[in-house]
Amino acid sequence: MIKKLSYGNAFQTYTSIFALTLVAALVSYLFWNLMMPRMDFYNNLWGPVHLLVQGKSPYETTSLNPILPAIWFPMVIGVFFPLGWLSENLSLQVWFIFNIIELCGIVYLAQGDRRSLFNTIILALLCFFFPFVLNNYNLGQFSITAMLCMMLSSYFADSRRDWLAAFFLALALSKPQLGIVAVFGLSVFYFQRNGFKGVFCFGLQTFTMALLTSLPLFIFYPVWIPDWVRSFQSNHGWLHPSLFSILNHSMGIFGVFIWAAIFILALGVARQLWIKFPPAVAMLWSLGITTIITPYIWSWDFVLLLPIWISTFARADWKRKLFLLTFYGVAWYGMALVQMQQAGDNSLFWWVPLCFIAVLVFVTDWKADWLGGNPTS
Repeated sequence: MIKKLSYGNAFQTYTSIFALTLVAALVSYLFWNLMMPRMDFYNNLWGPVHLLVQGKSPYETTSLNPILPAIWFPMVIGVFFPLGWLSENLSLQVWFIFNIIELCGIVYLAQGDRRSLFNTIILALLCFFFPFVLNNYNLGQFSITAMLCMMLSSYFADSRRDWLAAFFLALALSKPQLGIVAVFGLSVFYFQRNGFKGVFCFGLQTFTMALLTSLPLFIFYPVWIPDWVRSFQSNHGWLHPSLFSILNHSMGIFGVFIWAAIFILALGVARQLWIKFPPAVAMLWSLGITTIITPYIWSWDFVLLLPIWISTFARADWKRKLFLLTFYGVAWYGMALVQMQQAGDNSLFWWVPLCFIAVLVFVTDWKADWLGGNPTS
């Protein structure tokens, strides 16, 4: 019986990997022309690393005539600085393929012990055709990388490989607004394990890894920090699809108080998740919760909803799977309508995370899905 189970798991694993390889190849072919030069990848990564390897300030990018100033944190620049030795077009292609591989990894990992060939194919197609995934490929964004890094950080934290957990968390925090709930949740996890000492030690490890990943900036151009501060301060302010932005814009200070109450409530929920569930599971929900409560987010960052969507779908029975697919279709159509009718007004996507999280909470059989099995294997 055990051998049959082992052979069955191996079959599902290998067929899932094979299916992801085929889907990745198909997506690469279909979406190759989505890559656009001089977008976010140019502004925030290639431009800075191109200047850095020439011994220039990575955050003084005006000589490259960027559309926007460079604002991604130095960890991503330090880790990916070799891209600066490539042309923009070649490095953009490398980044595109890297992001496709990362999303395949997310589809694989988030299924947990419910991984199957059927689930993998359906979920891979749903994820790759998610409108905000397409935005990521078009812009050359960092959100998919940050999402995978936070997932890996929870896996390594659970297996007591704290330095690896710290490395991936530090890299993910290159867009710190996406890591608010993840940092809080990992703090709860380490407090549960070893009290305040555990939280302090992991915080120190993460800070150390942030410094180490930023080391190329100190080597190539040691006085980069003032330019980073100026670049950050010159970033434009727009209405974006976060609850904070929407409520503040529509209701003023009263809206900020409403957001603060939601923020505190959400952190309370996240705390319970990190206490009751394994870190890998708690992280999936934390990423989804982040899309609701972070004060600064754009629609392409809503890819953070995908890991908990994948996990919930994989664990659902046929009726719930059909419900989730129906909802996905309706939501996809709604997102397409907003994109077409409102000239891409990003703030009008504010409803997406609220609807997705509400549906996932409704569909999840909390006792059977999470407390009755091993969701991390």
